[in-house]
Amino acid sequence: MFEKPFVNSLNLTAYTDLTDFVRNLLDLAISFSVLLVVISVVISGFKYMFSKGDDEKVKEATRGLIFAFIGLIIVFLSPTIVKFVLDKFL
Repeated sequence: MFEKPFVNSLNLTAYTDLTDFVRNLLDLAISFSVLLVVISVVISGFKYMFSKGDDEKVKEATRGLIFAFIGLIIVFLSPTIVKFVLDKFL
């Protein structure tokens, strides 16, 4: 029913192999994650400023900052993990 040139025109990706696709997807995910960390740090900073010395609110803001920075560390380690997996198994 469809001719071969029509089917070939449906492939509009610029990726030639899986590693290029995963690398670009990982770069996009890292950029999005860093944006989320910045937003989380700003929100935690506002929680600190508006805590008015309440110990529970200060603990909540501290916990938010710690989780944001742990997430940032995981995000920056993820390319190394993905590269290791791709080199070992592909």
